[in-house]
Amino acid sequence: MTPESFPPFELKSAKATRWTLLAITWVAFLLRVINLASQSLWRDEVDAIRFSSWSLYELITGLFRVGHNGPLFFLLLRPWRNLTGDSEFALRYPSALLGVLAAPLGMALVRQLGLRRSVGLLLGVMLATSPYLTWYGQEAKMYALLLVLVTCAFIAYLKALTGVSLSAPFGQKWGWWLIFVVVTTLSYYTHILSPLMLPVYGVTTLVYYRYWRQRWRGWLVSMAALTLPYLPLALWQLPLLRDGFKSGHPFYPLREEIFSLLWFYSSGWIPLAPADLLLAVIAEQGNPPQLFGVGIDFLQPFVSLIPPILFVFLFLCSLFLKPRAGNNINLARRLPLAAWTLLPPFVVYLISLRVSVFEDRYLIYIAPAFYLLIAIGLVLVGQYSRRLAGLCLGLILVINLMGLWQQQRRPIKADFRGTAAYLLAQAIPPAAIMVQIPYLQYTLDYYYHADYTRLEGLWTNDGKAETGVGADMTALTADLSDLWLVVSEEDLWDKRHLTRAWLNKNAALVNEAHFMRVDVYHYQLRPGAIETQSSGTKVSP
Repeated sequence: MTPESFPPFELKSAKATRWTLLAITWVAFLLRVINLASQSLWRDEVDAIRFSSWSLYELITGLFRVGHNGPLFFLLLRPWRNLTGDSEFALRYPSALLGVLAAPLGMALVRQLGLRRSVGLLLGVMLATSPYLTWYGQEAKMYALLLVLVTCAFIAYLKALTGVSLSAPFGQKWGWWLIFVVVTTLSYYTHILSPLMLPVYGVTTLVYYRYWRQRWRGWLVSMAALTLPYLPLALWQLPLLRDGFKSGHPFYPLREEIFSLLWFYSSGWIPLAPADLLLAVIAEQGNPPQLFGVGIDFLQPFVSLIPPILFVFLFLCSLFLKPRAGNNINLARRLPLAAWTLLPPFVVYLISLRVSVFEDRYLIYIAPAFYLLIAIGLVLVGQYSRRLAGLCLGLILVINLMGLWQQQRRPIKADFRGTAAYLLAQAIPPAAIMVQIPYLQYTLDYYYHADYTRLEGLWTNDGKAETGVGADMTALTADLSDLWLVVSEEDLWDKRHLTRAWLNKNAALVNEAHFMRVDVYHYQLRPGAIETQSSGTKVSP
């Protein structure tokens, strides 16, 4: 093969592939471990500490309770915590290791699909450097585990369906079906939305129908076996779906779901939405830098659209661009990946018509298929124009590195670590603290190691009248000379900010401090505002 005809990004030997895999894995590890403890724990991560402290009975019965995603991650986290403790680094390190596995597993998926080494190289680089996947590889939650389990399950499914000879020994033929069932079951008990992969396996079966005709017994037994572990989830999910349960999640139209996923996968967490950027430019005061007489900030909304436009272009190329002669990227290899990328969000939308359940992180397991299609798009574009393919790859790497850099240097999660340090630094430690929303008291208590009287912020989003708020606040603040109010995610609990309005009217604001997504207000209660007994709870972390 001449240099002119050699495919772009192609690796010339198996040895080069192994060294490249090792390098990509190390890059993925370093990106996830560096600054692993730079962000404060947020409430979901503190929940991981709480839930992993439950008894085995409480964790297992959680499968039958509304709002519980699955016990597997917490069961695994408990012995890890006993070994390493509860520091931020220790809590997040398992997710970092699991996140690193995404890159080699992605390359294994490419090999199982029978695609070129160049596709595996590109996929490994994108999985290793994705700001979005790096973010969840630095979070003490189950999402990195979910990503690994679903990817392993899909590889096992392909191997069982297409990769084992019919003349192979009995154990080898059935072994991959067994692996598929076990790993898929583990994914069920990691997150409740992982069963949405079942329609993807159905599409894959149709694509590989000629293989299925020869292996239908293993397929049928495996699918039947997967119904049993799903029953505990179905017992409470189906009635909620039937009754239209109010989950607390906002409803997203399908286009917003797709755009949200596209935005995070292409840009990471930091970039603002184009509308937000445009509003920020309009509200900009002073004289911003000029470019040919135009304020350079005005270009930001258009620059922010480059990542999603680039990824949409490559995604469409992967599906509709015709491979040239000698390229094995056929429809059978692309259609299952398209189903893997698109079907779970679509099913989530259908479910959300009754019960809103969409959160981008719940569908993190579609990321390997999405990035694999982007890698295929790069290879197909490279067949027609190496320069264009190189430009697209360069832009992806720049976007990823910029996203990683910004995620590492900017605080994003609610900074309860800084909040607690501020409270502990007071000359007179706070005697009474009201946390709004009340559930965040667990996050505050993780960092604030001092006794205080806890007051729960009032729930007013049920239409509670201002007079009722006044009566309740008067009762709560009885016998208190001062009060510290810690506010985060306030709109989820008190959208009209009636609690703060009452304090501003009936108490004197002494000082305030503001941290990322957390605000602290210190009030001196005025004489005459106290009429009844205090109902605070003494807390000793």
